[in-house]
Amino acid sequence: MTLWEYDGDLPFSVVVNSKGQLSLWPAARPFPHGWHSTGFTGTRTECLAEIERVAAGAGAGAGAGAGTGTPAPTDSPDTPGPRLPAPGDAALTGSARELPDLSVTALIRARNLPPERPAASHGTVHVTRGELLGTSAGWARVLVAEGCGREVPVAVLLPRGLDALTAILAVLEAGGAYVPLSCDQPLDQLRAILDDCGAPLVIATDDLARAVGGPDRRALTLTDLRVAAPGATAVPEPARPDDLAYVFYTSGTTGEPKGVEGTHRQLVNYALWCAEAFAHRPGETMFLSASLFFLGSLTTIFTPLLEGWPVTILPDKASTDELLEVCAGADGGLLKLTPTHIRMLMAREVPDGGLARQLMVGSEPLTFSRELARWMAADPERVVVNHYGLTETHGCFCHWLSGGEDIGARVPVGRPVDNAEAYIVGGDGELAGVDEVGELLVGGPSIGRGYRRRPAQTAERWIPHPWGTDGARLLRTGDLARMDADGVVTVLGRADRQVKIRGHRVEPAAVEEVLRMLPDVKEALVLPRETDGQTGLAAYLLHEEGAELSPAAVRSALEERFPPQWVPARMAILSEFPVNANGKVDVRALPEPRPVLAAPPPASGGVGRWTRTDRLVADAFCEVLRIEEIGLEDGFYELGGDSLTAMEVAARLGGTVGRDVPPPTGDGATVRGYALRIAADAGASGTGSSDTGPPATGASGAGVSGAADAGEPARASA
Repeated sequence: MTLWEYDGDLPFSVVVNSKGQLSLWPAARPFPHGWHSTGFTGTRTECLAEIERVAAGAGAGAGAGAGTGTPAPTDSPDTPGPRLPAPGDAALTGSARELPDLSVTALIRARNLPPERPAASHGTVHVTRGELLGTSAGWARVLVAEGCGREVPVAVLLPRGLDALTAILAVLEAGGAYVPLSCDQPLDQLRAILDDCGAPLVIATDDLARAVGGPDRRALTLTDLRVAAPGATAVPEPARPDDLAYVFYTSGTTGEPKGVEGTHRQLVNYALWCAEAFAHRPGETMFLSASLFFLGSLTTIFTPLLEGWPVTILPDKASTDELLEVCAGADGGLLKLTPTHIRMLMAREVPDGGLARQLMVGSEPLTFSRELARWMAADPERVVVNHYGLTETHGCFCHWLSGGEDIGARVPVGRPVDNAEAYIVGGDGELAGVDEVGELLVGGPSIGRGYRRRPAQTAERWIPHPWGTDGARLLRTGDLARMDADGVVTVLGRADRQVKIRGHRVEPAAVEEVLRMLPDVKEALVLPRETDGQTGLAAYLLHEEGAELSPAAVRSALEERFPPQWVPARMAILSEFPVNANGKVDVRALPEPRPVLAAPPPASGGVGRWTRTDRLVADAFCEVLRIEEIGLEDGFYELGGDSLTAMEVAARLGGTVGRDVPPPTGDGATVRGYALRIAADAGASGTGSSDTGPPATGASGAGVSGAADAGEPARASA
């Protein structure tokens, strides 16, 4: 369950800390240390509207970290403070590490590594550390002259390569915050994001510079920077640790894209942890394969620059085969991938070099596969880690795999990284215990400042820290998780993936977990699917190499574990999932799943013959459920029906046979079972069997309306 799940319309208070950051908190509960009421109390919705009003009046739209000028805080209720975490509570803290009081670029320069050391390569072009830092410093002076400085966002609209890497460093050197965007995004979306983040400067390709520039936005090309850099004399004001370093926009798959503000302290904390956790050996390179507008790129940009490890930049839009070719030609120290990437690479036979000595896998849930087991077993030096994080927080959990995990098992996300805090809470806000499921909250320097120019949404996700001090905040991840007795955390999926089907709460992630354990299932994705206002589940399955999956057999296996509402009514069997630019499953590109039909019984004793009533029922089922194929033993509810559509079926059939017909229920809800019930009711009422009536014509053209009676199989389609 999620935090405050059962609070409903109970009153909340708008609260504020010493930094002027606003949030909301249950009014009847003690306010966490450093948080005070602004004097406004109301429902959750009313409090969020008040936060928008206050922030707008104070001009806080400039950024999530801006002060609000809120009313003087009042004292918190005179009630005891929240209890501190006790042994057995789901409260974890990563190893403590003292952080330098520097921006990430200042820390990179403070390393004073040899300037002739290789820094980065892209194809046949190589640059040294001195060349990279020297060029970025010159471009930074140009940006300062154009108006870049502390807290100023600068968009970067360049393909992945050395120029983009230099531009990112230049923005940070100038004291600004870089906003990486996709060159392939539609222009209207790009302009909307640029307006949303308020970037006065854009570094772009020639074509995009002409398209996105305007009176309020200066677009600079690479040529502009190169020409102006030698004569630029402006001196940047160094950024401070809590200054804005980047704004990454969410994908928008669960709503409109939101800009997440990250700080230099975040980058420094993460890069220092990565440097220790994934230390490279002499001669090894780190691969930059993630899209620059994807938060996963932080790992492979700033860690190697901090430590002086060379970076091998993959071509923009590199295919799987190109990635394999680059990896085969270099001694890889670390490659960061998604689980979808892993499957695609393993399917193409990994080169003897093994991609890289260390694989960091993240951005999607990871299950242990046969391919991954074989890859790890081939060389005991190979390391695989499951890394967890969100756009709202850099990678904040990590789990090292042993290689002996069960095939199909969900891999834990492990323990918090350095300085990160983690708590799992129930719906009442109390800490969960061992193996109890709750919402995962994350704190410490790993969390961002908030959503840019969205004070209410920030207040809803960044909440007061119940066990913290000095007005600290925690991030509500929106993920359900549990902690085992060893303090290892497993993320179970998004809390907002829970759906209501026929009045029952269903968790698609739990169905996925069971599917992955079935023979011949390599990976599974279960999604809610709405048709004409009816919600059901659809399963997308990847089969093991050389295996054939039977949707009917899969459904039968699920029916042994779950109630009908949890069993997907539609399935699609695939060899691989479609992938988006971030390496995640592209849900929008998934194929249309087909209804899961029961396996036909042996054609004996007349079981497989279709009567006219069978055809009437089949046509009604197909029309109401919007399906094109059905079998005699297929059940109405297993195909996605519910109580409302059952009434619609009864009404349709009643109109056809000229009398009242009961809705399909219980074991009699298959095509054959329902037809027998209708025929029996007709005989009992003295109206005669419906089998003597007219043949089913199937107004929708679906079902079995053209079937012959004699010797017909127990399945038919349009």
